[in-house]
Amino acid sequence: MLGAGRYVGAFFAGVKFLCLYPWIRRKKTNRFAFGVRALNDELDYDCPLIPSRQLTEIFPGIEAETIRTGHVFPWEGSSISAYETLAIGAIIQHLKPKRVFEIGTSVGVTACNLALNLPEDGELYTLDLPPAPEHGGAIETKFEVTVSDRKMIYGDRTVRRFLGAPIEERIHQLYGDSATFDYSEHEGQCDVVFVDGSHAYEYVEADTNTAYRLVKPGGWVIWHDYNDGFFWPDVRKYLKSIATERKIMRVEGTMFAISQG
Repeated sequence: MLGAGRYVGAFFAGVKFLCLYPWIRRKKTNRFAFGVRALNDELDYDCPLIPSRQLTEIFPGIEAETIRTGHVFPWEGSSISAYETLAIGAIIQHLKPKRVFEIGTSVGVTACNLALNLPEDGELYTLDLPPAPEHGGAIETKFEVTVSDRKMIYGDRTVRRFLGAPIEERIHQLYGDSATFDYSEHEGQCDVVFVDGSHAYEYVEADTNTAYRLVKPGGWVIWHDYNDGFFWPDVRKYLKSIATERKIMRVEGTMFAISQG
């Protein structure tokens, strides 16, 4: 009976959100659709080129790590999820990197939680486009960006979550277009590179090539927003195109793809 009740409840939830709410509560319908697509990706993921692995399979012993989190509220929709926050914190605690480079700061939730889990002598460099002009005006980019990218680019990115936090002094904020930025002083110096910039194909390609230049031999490249391709198809498309040359894995329960340099 309990199982039947769950099926009936799920059926009526689907009817409500797919038939009724699109007319009266569109934001809730969008959140429902996002959740359903994410759940479908988790339950029905199938890509032999990029196999799905538990975090403990990729990093044996990571389950023993103690994670620090902070400055995650309010959740504004574009940041990593709660579980992804725990996952990235555990990875950093486990690897103990001295230098981490992030492409795509947004409001700084990921940057803050990366820095919180660094060893005492660790540093984080995070690159983002300059803030949008106060009185309007365009932000020039080398390549076209997606609609979802534009929402973040022209949103309020001036209030970084790590500002005023004890770890702020270990975070180095950099500004520029990730496709044209001068990375020379960081090349071959990074233990971890976290790619979460534009989701457009040309930027995914450029940022990925950059990440592999920045990371030390044996270091790790992590991409965010890798999923079934419904929301950010170019991330999946590009990573699949290089998966025969690079060993890339998907971290189960997340939208992370990961590869060792």
